[in-house]
Amino acid sequence: MAKKEQEDAIRSGVTAWDEWKAAHPKVRPDLRGANLSGLSLEGINLNGARLAEVDFEFCNLKRANFAGADLTRANLQGTDLTEAIFINANLTGARLTNALMTRVDMRGANLTGADVRNVRRDRVGKLKY
Repeated sequence: MAKKEQEDAIRSGVTAWDEWKAAHPKVRPDLRGANLSGLSLEGINLNGARLAEVDFEFCNLKRANFAGADLTRANLQGTDLTEAIFINANLTGARLTNALMTRVDMRGANLTGADVRNVRRDRVGKLKY
């Protein structure tokens, strides 16, 4: 379950999120189960975050950093993931239907059971199924 303080920070935008992270450098972000649909989070750093079952549907996640994050069963349907980083991320069972994945770095990402139907892509790194 998402921690309210963290959820409030991310809902306030990327700048507020960066400030929260700077104030809590030893805390691993935990937004599990949060509904963040429709937010503009361009350039957000969610490196190593716990994001299982987060609803990111229709978010702007251009240039987001999800390296090492746990996105198990996350909903990324219809999101803009242009130039996002998913190095070593766990996307097991994630929904990526209709996501825009142009120049996405997926090295080492686990997409076992992920729904990648109708993904719009160009230069996506190697996918591991």
